[in-house]
Order: sequence, then structure tokens, then C-alpha cells
Amino acid sequence: METKNLCYPSKESFPSISVTGEECHFSCIHCNHKYLKYMMHVTQENLYQKAIELQNKGIKGILISGGLDENGKVPIDYSILEKIKRDTSLIINHHSGFLIKDDAKNIKKSGIDAVSVDFVGSDDTIKNILKMPFRVSDYENTVRYLVEEGVNVVPHICVGLDKGKIVGEYNAVEILKKYPINSLTLLVLIKSELEKKENILYDIQSIKKFFLHVRKSFPDTMLSLGCMRPRIQELDEMAPIFNNIVNPSKNMIKFIRNDKSIVITKVCCSVC
Repeated sequence: METKNLCYPSKESFPSISVTGEECHFSCIHCNHKYLKYMMHVTQENLYQKAIELQNKGIKGILISGGLDENGKVPIDYSILEKIKRDTSLIINHHSGFLIKDDAKNIKKSGIDAVSVDFVGSDDTIKNILKMPFRVSDYENTVRYLVEEGVNVVPHICVGLDKGKIVGEYNAVEILKKYPINSLTLLVLIKSELEKKENILYDIQSIKKFFLHVRKSFPDTMLSLGCMRPRIQELDEMAPIFNNIVNPSKNMIKFIRNDKSIVITKVCCSVC
């Protein structure tokens, strides 16, 4: 019987930490710093001590994230992560941004459990939605460097990132198929920030079609439906294609409960 992991991370089990507070060098139009506001704000100087405090409270692990610097990277001293891994039993997932080869080497040395990498497959989407001077090749290089160093990299594809349209998602899949990806996370655009400027409509059938394409393209990969998504009832029937589902709806559970062995976890999908 196939096992499904239902993931319920929370501030009490697996908090998200921003090492930059609400600061980010870029202001992409689908986020505009919004998601940084709701993370725990901890400076790098205080990160190690905060990790000790969190472990003493029974926390299972932490997501280390933050806003991007001018190079498109979440600025972090990887030796701090190495020290936390050495002195605690915390699971660490790092949301990295763009990396160079030396970053990947230092991340490998740190011993953290996973690196979550957003992956966008359209140069136009990067320019017009994310408002960043980078290219698809920068995302690919980041994944390649991490794979070459043997780091557990978990690419994240946000479906409909370009104002709800499927633009570069299929290209992202074709690029990622070149690499031995063990885990892949799918997200769906949360349109609240964009709807302040224009009406955004979801093409539900296109999203379903893409979900199925990813499953067929990565038949042996751990496929997760991540937390950053709107709750759209029409997508609930896609639950059976995922190995991990974060905060599933009751309807989703109905689609999998009869023929699946269900495991409940309290960590994020990248480390289920």
C-alpha cells in the first residue's frame, strides 16, 4: 500500500525564520514582502541562540529563509547553520535563492537537511513578475551546483506565477528532468497581492494538466503539494498523485484515505 504523508507544520513544530526581517532587495508583484512579515524575525547574530531555545521548546525543525540581497541570495553565514546542526537535533531546511558553486560547497559542509529552491522557467516571468535581473539559467545553475555537491535540493515550481497563466512551468520541468531530483514541490499562485491591481483567473484545467505532466515526468520522485497555494476545491481530486500534502483539506483526505497508508507529520514538505 502506498504511503501518503500529510504535513502540518506550524510555528510550534516547524517555524519559518527570516534572517532579514521584512527586508528584500526586490519587490516582486505577487509577494511584495508580504510573506516575510509572517515569519519569525531573527538576525544572524541571534540565530544560533534562537535555535537552541526552539529545540528546548520541543521544536522539530526550522525553515531558514528571508529576503534576497542584490545577488538574489538569502544572505546567511553557512557556518552558523553548521554549528546549529552540530549542537542540536533540529531539521534544517534552507530557502536559499540563487547560489554560486562555493555556496553549494559550504551548504554541503554545513550538513543541513534540505535546500528549497524556487524554480521559474520563463525569463519574461522573472523580469515582469519577480522584477529581478536574472534568467532561467541562474535557477538551473543553482540546482546544478547543489546536485553536484550532493546536497538534498528540493525545487519548487509555482504554477500560474505569471498572473495565473501557465508560461514557463513546462520549460522548468524539462530543465529539471536533466538532474537526479529526489523531491519536487508544486505550489499554486496565491493571487491576493496581484488582485489589488488586476483581476486574476485560475485556469483549473490547465493546472490539473500540468500537475499530471509533472507526475508523469517524475514517476519516482517524491512529489509534494506545498503550503503556498490557494484552497481550490476543484483541485482536491489531484491529491492521489502527491506523496506529501501540506495542510490537506478534508475533501483531499477523502480522495486518498481508502487505499493509502496515511502518515501524519509536523514538518514542512521538503523534509517529510
